Amino acid sequence: MNNMTSTTSPPLLDCRAISVRFGGVVALEGVDFDLHAGEVHGLVGCNGAGKSTLMKVLAGAVPEYRGDIRLDGVPVRLSSPREALAQRIAMVYQELSGIGALSVAENLFLGRQPTKWGRIDWGRMNREATESLAELDIHIDVRRRLDTFPLVIRQMVEIARGLRSGARVLILDEPTSALSLPEARRLFELIGKLKARGVAMVFISHFIEDVLAICDRVTILRDGLQLVTQHAQELDRATILHHMVGETRDSGAAEKTDATLPAASTLTSRLTVRGLSHLGHFDDISLDAKPGECLGLYGFVGAGHQELVHALAGSHTSDRGECVMDNQRLRPGDVPQAVGRGIVLVAADRAQTLARRAPIAHNATLAHLARTLGAWLTRGNEHRVCQPLLERVGCRPPNPALRAGSLSGGNQQKVVLAKWLLGPIKVLLLEEPTRGMDVHAKAEIMELVAQLKRDGAAVILASTEPELILAHADRILTFSRGRITREFAGERVTKQDLMHHAEL
Repeated sequence: MNNMTSTTSPPLLDCRAISVRFGGVVALEGVDFDLHAGEVHGLVGCNGAGKSTLMKVLAGAVPEYRGDIRLDGVPVRLSSPREALAQRIAMVYQELSGIGALSVAENLFLGRQPTKWGRIDWGRMNREATESLAELDIHIDVRRRLDTFPLVIRQMVEIARGLRSGARVLILDEPTSALSLPEARRLFELIGKLKARGVAMVFISHFIEDVLAICDRVTILRDGLQLVTQHAQELDRATILHHMVGETRDSGAAEKTDATLPAASTLTSRLTVRGLSHLGHFDDISLDAKPGECLGLYGFVGAGHQELVHALAGSHTSDRGECVMDNQRLRPGDVPQAVGRGIVLVAADRAQTLARRAPIAHNATLAHLARTLGAWLTRGNEHRVCQPLLERVGCRPPNPALRAGSLSGGNQQKVVLAKWLLGPIKVLLLEEPTRGMDVHAKAEIMELVAQLKRDGAAVILASTEPELILAHADRILTFSRGRITREFAGERVTKQDLMHHAEL
C-alpha cells in the first residue's frame, strides 16, 4: 500500500483497519481512511471494490464491522444511521431520497418542521429554507415541488438538507453520474463553498476527471483492499485506471479483460431505436439490435444504459424518439404490447419481475396465463406447465410448489428466464443479469442467454461490469452521462477502452 504522509493537522475522521464480511465473503479488509476538515477526499474503484461498503460503515448502515473509528480523536461506534447523524455524518446517496411531491422547504425540514401553536409554521419554514439555500448561492422558490426542478438542484437540496442536520462530514455518492457538464460544474462550485466553510467531504465517483478536478486526496480500492492514498496532484488518469483494473485475485475464474469482437451483423435489425430520449436519464439514443447478436451496453452507474433497457421494455416512458419492432412502431410505456411482441426484460432488481412470496409455478406462468393454462387455472395445470421449464433452465430444486424467495439468487434468475420461455422471445433485455451471483451461477445464467441467442433472439445486455460485457457481447456501445460515446465492432477492445469511453 502506497500511503502518503499525513498532514500536519490531526484528522477530523480517522478510520483504522476497517474490515467487513458478508456471509463470510470479504467486502473490506484492513482499510485505513482519514478525512480532514475542509478536505475533499476522493474514493475510487471498480464495481465491487468496497467503496459503498466503506461509506455505508461511516453512514451507520453497516454496523457489523471490525476496526476503529475516531471523530476529533474520540472513539465512536457507528451502529446505525441515527448514530451517524448524531455524530454529524451525513450521506447523500446516488439514488436521491428527496420526496418529489413535497416542496423544497418540506424536504429540507423533513421530520423537523418548525411549529407554532401545534401546527407547522409554514412562513418560518419557507423563510428559513430560502435563507439556508441562499447561503449556498441557490436561489429558488422553496414553495415549489422538488420534482419540478432539474436534477442538479435536487442534488443541491439533498446536500443542503445534510448541512441543516449539522453535518461536518458529508459523503457524496456518485454526485455527478447523471449530471451534464454545466450541471457538474455548478455542483463543483457548491463543493468549493462547503470546503471553504470547513466541511469535510468524501467524493465517490467513477469519473476520474471529476475526482482529479475536485479532490485534495484520492484513495483507490480494489477487491476490498486499499491500494493507494495520495494527493490528487500526484496522480493522473492513467495511473488511477491502472490501479483500479489491476489483476483479478480469483485465479479459479479469471475475468475477461479484453475481447476480439466479430464483424457487425449484416442481418436486418429486429429492434430499431432512433433519437430516444428521457429527460434526466438518456438523450438521443439510436441503435439497432440484430437477431442472434448480443449488443452490450456498458457504462458506470447512472450512465443511462440501464434506464434505456427499461424504456425499451415499456416499463419506463420516453419523451421523444421511436422504437420500431419488425417494421411496426412500439407505443412507449406499454409493457403488455412489448411482451406480446416478444420483448422481455430481466431486471437487476428481481423484486420487479419476481413475486418472492408466491410459488415458483405462479411466477413461471404469470406472464402467459391464457396462452398456457387456458380457462382452467389449477395448481395441477400450473405444475404441469412449469415443471419442464424448471428442468430446462436447471433450477435447483425444480419444485414448482416452493416459494420463489426461498431460492438462491441464481435460481431466482432462472425462474425469471423460465417465465419468458412460455412466450416468444424476440428481444431479450438484460439489466445486470448476474448481479450478486457466484461464478458457477453466473456461468449457468449466461449459458441460458447464449442458447436464446443461438435460437435467434436479439440480446441487449446492459451492465456496469466490463468483464461481463467483454465475455458475452458481439458488439458494444459505451454510455456516459446519458449518451452513447463509442461503438465497438469487429475489433479488439479492452477493459481500459470501455472504462475510458464510459468516463468521457
